[in-house]
Amino acid sequence: MLDPDRFDPAAHVAAAAPAVGLTLDAARQARVAAAFALVVRVAAPALAVPLTETDEPAPVYRP
Repeated sequence: MLDPDRFDPAAHVAAAAPAVGLTLDAARQARVAAAFALVVRVAAPALAVPLTETDEPAPVYRP
């Protein structure tokens, strides 16, 4: 489970950027980390919904 309070976006960017061949200066690395922090906060409620292997998406979305 992704915990937005424990996720360290700066550490994630520092580790992931070289793994995918990116060289980021400190300012850009900070901006990317800020974007990741926002993504984690937005995604956390959706990721908190428990799913089983038999769950499937609805054929038609109705809010």
